[in-house]
Amino acid sequence: MILDFFYLFAAVLLLPWFAYRRFIKRKQSAPLREKLGHIPERDGSKKRIWIHAVSVGEAAAVEVLLKALREKMPDADVVISTTTVTGQSVAAKRYGTEKVFYYPLDLSGAVKRALDRVKPAVLVLMELEVWPNMTAECARRGIPVVVVNGRVTERAARRYARFWFLVGPSFHRIKRWLVQSDEYATRLKSLGVKPDAIEISGNIKYDAIDTKLVDERSKIRKSLGIAADSPVFLGGSTHPSEEASLLAAYKTLREKTPALRLILVPRHPERSADVEAEIKAAGLAPLRLSVLHEKTQHSGLSTQDFVLLVDTVGVLKDMYKAADVAFVGGSLIPHGGQNVMEPCGLGVAVVHGPHMHNFNDAMEILRECKGSVEVSRESLAGEIEKLLLDPVGANAMAQRAREGFIAKQGATKRAVEYIAGLM
Repeated sequence: MILDFFYLFAAVLLLPWFAYRRFIKRKQSAPLREKLGHIPERDGSKKRIWIHAVSVGEAAAVEVLLKALREKMPDADVVISTTTVTGQSVAAKRYGTEKVFYYPLDLSGAVKRALDRVKPAVLVLMELEVWPNMTAECARRGIPVVVVNGRVTERAARRYARFWFLVGPSFHRIKRWLVQSDEYATRLKSLGVKPDAIEISGNIKYDAIDTKLVDERSKIRKSLGIAADSPVFLGGSTHPSEEASLLAAYKTLREKTPALRLILVPRHPERSADVEAEIKAAGLAPLRLSVLHEKTQHSGLSTQDFVLLVDTVGVLKDMYKAADVAFVGGSLIPHGGQNVMEPCGLGVAVVHGPHMHNFNDAMEILRECKGSVEVSRESLAGEIEKLLLDPVGANAMAQRAREGFIAKQGATKRAVEYIAGLM
């Protein structure tokens, strides 16, 4: 009751912010009814594993875990929840709408209702996302809660330490912490989590990396209207202010390489209108991916002079396959970076900014094998030019990165063995 009162009080205080996001920024919200636990009821006769993946990254990483769980326990029913709208979209597309739903708000009534309807034997939390009412209700019902692919950033650890009197009981209710690295294990121990509840199992995202070198570049470029021999530079999962730097670098590079093409993939597709305006402000012509495919309107249109703006979700992987050099977004600003592993696994030469602290493990691998190039706004154009002018060297760097991540795979098997033991 105390937690519910606190949540509702906080919601009232944040109401103007919610209204701003919904009506001014036009950001789509999850259905409130479903967030309150009104989700389809599941068959109670089946052993069920509930996996919670907060957003797009976690939802994508679930794929390899889901496949391994089905192979190990073919009779178990695995369902997936997400928190964000984009995560829900990706999960529904990959795993089917009947298997996917929104994670409930941590109100006691919503949590009880969701558990009554899902009827899980085990709750698996991807990376972290530990909520007090959910863990308490699972403990009351004897449902083990496992954190898989656990990670605790330095910033998060400081925040948890400050409010440990509130979050501590939730952390102690976790039956097993399967964490990515010794760094994260150390942070959990320093917070007060019992060492015997922690296991360093590795990063499942390494197992989720597609490392198959299937040559689809020509096919994908053809579908995008890009010549097979044109050099392609891609900005993946970009954030505000990063697009402007990429556009400036692109304009500089095109003076020497007129055939160079730029593909921009904003982290949040709802920003497409803003990015489109930035492209125009830079004196360049934008072409949205959704419009490109409207053949009746653009029949015979050459995309040579356009900056391709990807305004849909779930296609970043294919865009990376079309690129010679890829910039990983969220790294020129103090956001902490986006998934650097995906382009590396595909054998694409990668550049990124200095702010990659959300992927410290991956960056340690890349530093050890010299598998990527760190850039600033000022050096961006120059470093990309070096890679474009030396394709042999760029390819060698990309292969070092790919092999570095392959060597770190295996966390999924360890997680599945533990979950199977609980079942």
